Amino acid sequence: MNMVSSILVRTRLLSRQVIQLLVVLCVVAIAEAQEKPLSYAPMHRLTWEEYAGTLRFWKSTYPQWVTLQSRGISGQNMPVYLLKITDSSVPDTDKQICLITTLHCGPERTGTSGAMAFAEWMLSDDPLAVETRRRQIILLMPVVNPLSLFHTDRWRNEHGVEPYVGLGLKGKLWDVKTLSIRNPQEAPELMAVLSVVDEYQPEIHADFHGTGLQEYAPDQLGTRRTYHGQIMTEITGSAYSNYALRPWDWRVTEAMIEAGNAAGFPSDRFEADAQRTFWGAELAPLGKKLWHGMPMFYSQHYSYAKYHTMVCTQEVAWEQSVVARMKGLLRIGNKVWNDERQPSYPVNRMKHFVGHFVTAYGNTATERRKSRVDLWSKQTKFALGFMYPQTDGRESLICATTTAAKRTVAAENFRELQIRLLDRFNDDAQNIRRFIDAGPEFKLAMGTPGSQLSAAIEADDVKIENGISFRLRLQYRKPTHIEVQLNGQVLKRSDTDGYESWFADGYTQVHVNVPPEKASKTELYFITCSYQPDEVRPTGWMPPESVQKQFATVKADATPATFTDLPYGKHFRQTMDVWLADSDKPTPLVFYIHGGGWAAQDKMDIHQHLDVRAFLNAGISVASVNYRLLQDASAANVNPPLQWPLNDAARALQFLCSKAGGWNIDKTRIGACGVSAGGCSSLWLAMHDDMSEPNSDDPIARESTRLLCAAGKAPQTSLDPRQLRQWIPNYEYGGKAFGFAGTTRPDSFASLLDARDLILSHIQHYSPIEHASKDDAPIFMEFPAQDREPIPGEKQTDPTHSAVSGLMLQRKLQSLRVESELRYRGDGKTGHAGMQEFLTQQLKQGE
Repeated sequence: MNMVSSILVRTRLLSRQVIQLLVVLCVVAIAEAQEKPLSYAPMHRLTWEEYAGTLRFWKSTYPQWVTLQSRGISGQNMPVYLLKITDSSVPDTDKQICLITTLHCGPERTGTSGAMAFAEWMLSDDPLAVETRRRQIILLMPVVNPLSLFHTDRWRNEHGVEPYVGLGLKGKLWDVKTLSIRNPQEAPELMAVLSVVDEYQPEIHADFHGTGLQEYAPDQLGTRRTYHGQIMTEITGSAYSNYALRPWDWRVTEAMIEAGNAAGFPSDRFEADAQRTFWGAELAPLGKKLWHGMPMFYSQHYSYAKYHTMVCTQEVAWEQSVVARMKGLLRIGNKVWNDERQPSYPVNRMKHFVGHFVTAYGNTATERRKSRVDLWSKQTKFALGFMYPQTDGRESLICATTTAAKRTVAAENFRELQIRLLDRFNDDAQNIRRFIDAGPEFKLAMGTPGSQLSAAIEADDVKIENGISFRLRLQYRKPTHIEVQLNGQVLKRSDTDGYESWFADGYTQVHVNVPPEKASKTELYFITCSYQPDEVRPTGWMPPESVQKQFATVKADATPATFTDLPYGKHFRQTMDVWLADSDKPTPLVFYIHGGGWAAQDKMDIHQHLDVRAFLNAGISVASVNYRLLQDASAANVNPPLQWPLNDAARALQFLCSKAGGWNIDKTRIGACGVSAGGCSSLWLAMHDDMSEPNSDDPIARESTRLLCAAGKAPQTSLDPRQLRQWIPNYEYGGKAFGFAGTTRPDSFASLLDARDLILSHIQHYSPIEHASKDDAPIFMEFPAQDREPIPGEKQTDPTHSAVSGLMLQRKLQSLRVESELRYRGDGKTGHAGMQEFLTQQLKQGE
């Protein structure tokens, strides 16, 4: 036992020494490895023979999936090959078509190697590849420019043409207007690509780019071999130089990026990662603060411009990466898109106007493709619109395709439109009329101006040959009682001739289908849709209750004006709101002028001081006016500024009188009223001599400004600074009215007081008390903030709105035997409680 124990002890010691030695050796090895630089071995350079041989190998190995075809001849008589991959056991009728090209191949090697890796994956047993072969036709042109890739490592062909941009030795080959190539014989590679686009009219056109030898100068090319580990920042969907070269739906790009991320290959997101906004003509002065890409026409855009094909580009560093990202794209084509009902890439909307769409017609990919190409070539001639404003429970879409149809919808109003529709649709137009009459919309909002619709020419008329569909979207999940009409005829649910509806992408999608035979005979599509929302959604926002109370919001909303913001002059402030009382005989009128020191507030404040509804119920019409403010006058160098607010009051009054006949107003029974400065204006109108100009050419100026009565709440009765200081020693308001700015109210008043004698004529002209005469109308004044008996010569708590000024006017009026009434808080008097009661009694007396 002792010998055994001794052996075990020595064994354990030896094991520890061995382990320690191994650890030391590993650490040393790791350290040495870290000191050595990474090895970047040269990469195999694909030869023409290997490339062509691979394509032939795939064709012979997978005859049920692969078709190989030469679409043109590049330099050195090298074919430009097209590799077609699809499951031939499945009919092509309902297959999407995805075209993959390498327009920048040559020095950009990984575009081609990525395309080859993608083709290899497409021929694999991967479930997604199997499904894609059954659902799509994949067209690959792995080497668009063989001469460039296999011989020159420069982008241009033997004639100096670069296919990606479409650039020749003397500039762009493209005539964008006609979508044609100048000197096509010099661009056989590009023409080969275009021939494939024209034949297949694909839904998707993806173009692969990458890294390689493009930045190497000719004397740096050496063995023409790139190296393992030569990579680049990968980008998905677009190109740095051209932000117009991308899928129009960012969700498509994100699907590819997410697929790449899942496989371990991230993508740069262009302007999003750079946090820059796009360039535009008016933004050009911002220069280097903008995203550097520009919207330009590259050769790939031909697919979009001609067939509404969705384009995208891929920058490839790792071949596995582009395969992964393309898987994300192919999944979209294999399934139903977000708001559609059939598997398809999102390429079927041909024209739009504010969320209303013309779409391709059909229940198979082939039908939709034919319709898409037909509509895309003609949609620029369509005029699209809807009834405005959009309204809950109602939706509409109008599409005019001929001159006659465009002139029909160019009607100036709905009444004229209904007459024109009756001529076109006969009895069916009655259903359209009923829909129009049932709603609050007031016009057709057309994407094309009415003048252009009226001037349409028959040369622009189009005939729809392969059917047409329309998409309306209801902003509710489960609306009920959906009724869709086309040109006054109720449509049934049908995926061929009628309408469909389903919920997707937050909307209830309403899809109207018009088959080829019917579409070929239809020029105007007037679609109406009524429905019952499945929930009540409040619209609008209300201020806090305390703010509503302050500004009488509820009263204002409950009493909408007959005319709102009606102009009586050219300035934007020269407007009024008018409420016309319902009466068989001419009604008296309350004429309200808002306060705010002639420098603030708005005509809406009438509801804080008067009950408009009570006046209307009493058979009294009401008008509340805005006017040009002191600051408007000062900006126009008008002196004194006060003349604008007061002259506007007179003009607004005359304007109302000029409308008396049409509005059923008795212009001999008008009572003016206002608060603070508005009260001053009202008293000035009441006491001023008639400002009518009987001999004027202006009919409004010939109207009288005389009033039946006037009332003011806390009005200023004089604007004479010396007089006011005698009445109220701490008075300090009025300087700005005469153009004395000052940094504070006391400062401006002091300046006015100093200049008083120099501008006395202006002061007297605009002071109400200076115009008092024995023929003046009855006057009512109330001062609700007066906190004690008004005694002239004493300081007042609110000198600007003190009852002292009202008392001094009343004394003068009493001396002239003019009826007047002065009220203030705690006066102990009986009489009219306020302006409302006074005006009502004065205007209604004698009836």
